Amino acid sequence: MKKIFTITTSFLLSVFMLAGCGSENSIEQAAEQSVQQFEAAGVQDMGNDALFIAEAASLAMLQIQLSESAAEKAVSPEVKELAQRMKEEHQQQLTELQNLAEQSMFVLPQELGTAHQEILESVNEQTGISYDLTYIKEVDSLHEQALNRYGDMAENGVSMDVKMYASKQLPLLRQHLEMTDTISDKIESTI
Repeated sequence: MKKIFTITTSFLLSVFMLAGCGSENSIEQAAEQSVQQFEAAGVQDMGNDALFIAEAASLAMLQIQLSESAAEKAVSPEVKELAQRMKEEHQQQLTELQNLAEQSMFVLPQELGTAHQEILESVNEQTGISYDLTYIKEVDSLHEQALNRYGDMAENGVSMDVKMYASKQLPLLRQHLEMTDTISDKIESTI
């Protein structure tokens, strides 16, 4: 009886420790759950696709939250206008990801990944024109990184659905990058 209690206690402690570690990064946790579902269905090599979908969902949530913050905290009318557009278009991206996940075995994170949470907090610490510059620079950097990742997945994704989703988003990401570059230059020239 004592042995069963010890084994059960050890098992429960392991589960709680793993759950605690796994929740540190919702992106990795969602990707891992996706891979497990694919493997259970006999589908292999979905790790990169699953990670991409989880990253894209977290990024879309970050862009929405940053945009909501900018609508309140930004000083520049151009930044407020950009934030409204970003919110709408990234909400559409998130909706498309949710539809993709429903049609396949992808699991989406329900909260921001660790790095994305840190970016949100870092931007929200700023005020005034410093907020506007920090917001624009982060959004610009995020779109630049996203363009590279989406471009790679459009070519190298395993799932045709993932490849099509990534390809479809590339023009919008390029457009967002051009807008953030323009607004960033305009704000920096007025300082």
